[in-house]
Amino acid sequence: MKKLLFIAGAILAIILFPILNKNMYHLYLMNRALIHAILATGLVFLTGFAGQISLGQAGFYAIGAYSSAYFTVKLGMPIPVGIIIGIAISVLAGFLLSIPSFKLKAFFLSLVTIAFGQIVWMLVINLTPITGGPYGFFGIPFYSLGNKMLSFGQVFWIFGALLVLCVYIMFRIKHSHFGRAMLAMNDDDVATESCGISTKRLKIAAFGFAAGLAGLAGALYAHLAGFLSPEPFTFFESSNFVAMAVVGGLRHMSGGVVGGIGLTLLPEFLRFGGWENYYLMVTSLIVIVIIIFMPMGLGPILENLFRKTFRLKRSNTKTL
Repeated sequence: MKKLLFIAGAILAIILFPILNKNMYHLYLMNRALIHAILATGLVFLTGFAGQISLGQAGFYAIGAYSSAYFTVKLGMPIPVGIIIGIAISVLAGFLLSIPSFKLKAFFLSLVTIAFGQIVWMLVINLTPITGGPYGFFGIPFYSLGNKMLSFGQVFWIFGALLVLCVYIMFRIKHSHFGRAMLAMNDDDVATESCGISTKRLKIAAFGFAAGLAGLAGALYAHLAGFLSPEPFTFFESSNFVAMAVVGGLRHMSGGVVGGIGLTLLPEFLRFGGWENYYLMVTSLIVIVIIIFMPMGLGPILENLFRKTFRLKRSNTKTL
């Protein structure tokens, strides 16, 4: 019941924000925040629940973005079809990247994922006929319904619905037999294997799910921005995505949402004080402080505040 109330509050916020705020830049920024939240949610699933480290999520992000852009621009496919193809290719890449996880763990696995991200980034730069290379990929269509182009507010509702759906799917997986097996693998994969559970299949599924969400995020970003260049897909972005998951809470359902939205909006808050050039330093300090003093992340803290506020309002209503 408590989690349902938290989800209901999040849905209400998604519905009301475009109605109460008509600023185009704010809506665009919040759309970017929701995209990052979707990707960070996949990382929470992969690292927090399945115990697999990935520092190359920007690679899947790029695959989803360029795949959707290519199929919609070059082959004239509808945007939803392009997005689905981008997700499918990202999932296949995730399956392939999961193979090294059968033998490698922790530090060594993280090196493999870094290498994967760098390989994808180099392909983005050098496959000029497909990606546009350093010159960029132009003319990516924006979201529309028939012949009518959607507004940023309407796109925000779509992105918000997709984010809620992604979190709900992760919630259902976590509380299934499959999810409990994945949590057991996170605690001790050898003991899990000895119980007759195939950890290889669990790792393949975890990498595929996280890659699919990253591909979805990349495809959504491509059609939101209308232009792609190699800069948003570097290792710095991969580390930024990891920071989002850590700040929000790796073992919490809302971790990706809180971290993705929070760290996307952080540079805008720093800009008011003239601190935008220190974004990387401030983010690093936040990650260090949270790891030391709040290892569960900000997600559980904000959820508890929401519950207490709701209880207080309900008790005041009963008193009146």
